[in-house]
Amino acid sequence: MSASRSSSVRRALAAAAICAAGLSVTTGVGPASAEPAVSTTDAATIAQALSGATPSAASGADVLTLLSEANAALRKLGIQPFLNPSVAFNCVAPTASNPLGLAPAAGGAIAGPWAAPGIALPKIPFVNIDPNVVKDGQTLYGFVPAGVTSDPTATGMQVAWFNANTGKYGIAGMGKAGQTLTDQWLANIPAGPVKTGAAMVLGNLVNALAPAGSRLAPVDTGKGTVLSAVFGTVNNGGRSCFFLPMVGITNA
Repeated sequence: MSASRSSSVRRALAAAAICAAGLSVTTGVGPASAEPAVSTTDAATIAQALSGATPSAASGADVLTLLSEANAALRKLGIQPFLNPSVAFNCVAPTASNPLGLAPAAGGAIAGPWAAPGIALPKIPFVNIDPNVVKDGQTLYGFVPAGVTSDPTATGMQVAWFNANTGKYGIAGMGKAGQTLTDQWLANIPAGPVKTGAAMVLGNLVNALAPAGSRLAPVDTGKGTVLSAVFGTVNNGGRSCFFLPMVGITNA
């Protein structure tokens, strides 16, 4: 990796650490309590939880409530929220109780192997799908904002990571949740009519798992203690929402 890219990773992780301390003080929200990863649940429950994490507005009185819903949405997928939440300014229409237009968000990670809990993949002729979205030695990153109702973009969010055991590091883009799942399931299928048809079937299956603004990113972090920062921009109906870094430690 180039020196400039390396410098970008270090700056992102350093900024994330600063924001982690600042957000813990200003929001009063500390580290999330440890909860066991959800191994099985039904797809409808997951969809309802994720959809519920993105209501139409984020008023000052309910910002913490919405943040709690975003954290719950990540946990429904077995993804443990990071040490600190995030917030974007001027992301929703300002109100008397929320003059800064704040929208909260949660990010997190889970070490592989990981398969979307509760989703029974359909049998598709000539297609052998591995349900594990991330494998052993990989890490899945997740991001769920609250208050985003219209997100036409698929880019903008990213994760900077560093494996303290191996010295490996990098920056990876995050994609829309449903599209990321479909892409991973079909990663080893050659391009052609079979893959196109399978993508349509799987796309219909996971559409409910992709509320506006939600992101996933599978990353080859390798095994070890991985320090990470999730940050970036989401579009909310024409408003550009920059979410401050969320930082965490994952044992991959």
